[in-house]
Amino acid sequence: MRTDRSEEGRPARGSARRAEIVALASRMFREQGYHGVGMRALADAAGMQAASLYHHFRNKEELLLETIYVVDRDMIVEQMPLLDGPGSHAERLVLLVRAHVTHLGANRDAWWVAGRELRALSPERLEAVQAFRRDYQRRIARHLAEGVDAGEFDCPDPRLASLAILDLINGPNEWFDPSGRLTIAELADRYADMVVRQLTPIRPAEGRDPNPR
Repeated sequence: MRTDRSEEGRPARGSARRAEIVALASRMFREQGYHGVGMRALADAAGMQAASLYHHFRNKEELLLETIYVVDRDMIVEQMPLLDGPGSHAERLVLLVRAHVTHLGANRDAWWVAGRELRALSPERLEAVQAFRRDYQRRIARHLAEGVDAGEFDCPDPRLASLAILDLINGPNEWFDPSGRLTIAELADRYADMVVRQLTPIRPAEGRDPNPR
């Protein structure tokens, strides 16, 4: 039987009310900074008593962790299977890059928090976040290596390339503006094209000797 509560009696991670609180906290942490927001202020903004907020989250750090997990768990768990789906290695990488950039545009507050408030976590929780990040980077690196083996990619150092790709597609977190020149969908398409172009082997022009003497 499906339930919206965890074994400890707390609402389950996927419950709608918890998701609303996490979104609200993401916005407030972005606007005021993590240390500038208290649980009482969060409860007031959510239209609930502080005791009700503590029913959902044990403390403010647990709430911070959930805001960061929007990026560094939920997105990763959802998107990594794209690399195992049908299509060429290039086609699957395009899907991942598009999904990554699109997620950034749809969750700008959470991305801001994940980029700037990570060090407010305890060492144990920080390591949990970093573990998801490492898994994501390693899976992308493995996909690039598999693409090289299949003859689709020219990539002598898949590990370094995976780090460069992540630097690129995380970049819009610093500057994307929904009112700017490009929509997030257009930006996602262009980033996917740039990534794949950089990995595509240069083919000799038709009729040209690839090994001139």
